[in-house]
Amino acid sequence: MDAKLYPALYAPKDGYVFVVTYGRSGSTLTQSLLNSIPGYCIRGENGNLPYFLARAANFVSNNDMYKWRREDLPKKTEDRRPYLQKILGQPFDPWAGAEDVDPIDFTYSFMNLFVEKILKPPPECRVSGFKEIRFHEDPRFFQSYMGILRDVFPKARFLFQTRDHDAVSKSSWWAKHPKHNVLKELQRAETLFETFAEENPENSFTIEYERYSEGPEYVQHIFDFLEEPHDSEATKVVLGRSLKH
Repeated sequence: MDAKLYPALYAPKDGYVFVVTYGRSGSTLTQSLLNSIPGYCIRGENGNLPYFLARAANFVSNNDMYKWRREDLPKKTEDRRPYLQKILGQPFDPWAGAEDVDPIDFTYSFMNLFVEKILKPPPECRVSGFKEIRFHEDPRFFQSYMGILRDVFPKARFLFQTRDHDAVSKSSWWAKHPKHNVLKELQRAETLFETFAEENPENSFTIEYERYSEGPEYVQHIFDFLEEPHDSEATKVVLGRSLKH
């Protein structure tokens, strides 16, 4: 891919980190730890905006009205699908112009815009990214969604964060919902996380919130995965900070 075409996307020279979790998992602590690393700029939640971009990208790539026209455009008229033989490339085609849409450029351009206008990494940033608690809300699209992020964002890495389900179910808004529904959603989310992590071990690391109590020794594993030097004193400061959100 020509990085010059997508300057914002390729600006962080050491890539991206995405914190993938559900609400009340303690992910703001992880966000703070990552931002203690020199050159990191990990933003907070954005309402899962890349999901909508990924949905659009997936549609342009796989919807038959786009796909058939791209496939048939270089063919001789008689070799095209009967439906398209008389209309492809004509102004009276109901989907006129769909054959000229480049799904790869469309996808990269969308994500380049997301970085430029939403993440807005500062000039000194070498690793960008964000944390989000809504990745799992469309389970049927989850694996495709993560795959798009993996393939489009340079050096993409995923930190999947989990927490004791009983503790989560008693926290903030979760406590207002029937516990069995909460536990079911949390388990569903973690199953999605596990499936992607198992299929993408080089890109994935699972953080267990409870293990933060082990101190810098546990955090060292996260930094090892990220291939970053670990300042244990800086970690102690972050772990000792009371986070209320």
